Amino acid sequence: MKKQITLLFLFFIGATALLAQDQVKRPDNIGVGDFDSFKNTAFDSQDESLKLNQDTKKIDTEIKGYAGVLSTISIPKLKDDLNALRGISKSQKALREKIGSLDEKGKALVGSAKDVTPKIKSPQATANTKKSISALDTARKNLDGVSSLLAEDSKLLMDELKKRGETVEVFD
Repeated sequence: MKKQITLLFLFFIGATALLAQDQVKRPDNIGVGDFDSFKNTAFDSQDESLKLNQDTKKIDTEIKGYAGVLSTISIPKLKDDLNALRGISKSQKALREKIGSLDEKGKALVGSAKDVTPKIKSPQATANTKKSISALDTARKNLDGVSSLLAEDSKLLMDELKKRGETVEVFD
């Protein structure tokens, strides 16, 4: 029993480390539409990934709290948790697609930053775009942690529901 508690504690610490990505600080707008729009979209994506991360961590902590007593949790509660994980899964997939589409735009903007007018804004356009790309990388890392926990927790809940004779749709 002590070994199981120790393993659970170590797993929780590892999962928390996956979810604790340093967030890139949002720079101010520079007054150039394309650059400001890209920056705001990138940092909004980072914020959204952090929220998904926190929501997943909250559900994961609750599920890990069931350790050893999962069979005593009501079926409606297990289904509610599973549905919450499904919602997070859909949101994180949509966010990954959004981030993927922003990657090319970021590369193009870095290349065109030298052409920003007035020229005095060119260095700031380059710096903001690079920070925005870093924010997208952070968002991607946050989502990697989310994916890992989603897979583990959904399998745990689906297995328990199946043991109780419930029909459960598999989700990816």
